[in-house]
Amino acid sequence: MDFYILKKNNELTAIPAEESKCKEYLNSGYSYVNKVAACTAKSAVKKQLSEKNRFTPIFMGIAIILIAASIFYFSR
Repeated sequence: MDFYILKKNNELTAIPAEESKCKEYLNSGYSYVNKVAACTAKSAVKKQLSEKNRFTPIFMGIAIILIAASIFYFSR
């Protein structure tokens, strides 16, 4: 089943992917984030959060390498 992921006040909400329902939520202050395929609304939100955080460890690793390289370079 497809779900629309909507955001309001930094909280994610998943609703069934029906355009009429989505328009109601958008008119009440929600913003559209993504469309996700999942079994339940709860799992749709979890899936969206996991996709959002997928690249965080990679970026942290790159940042640590750059900091270490700059410390090594400037300590000469």
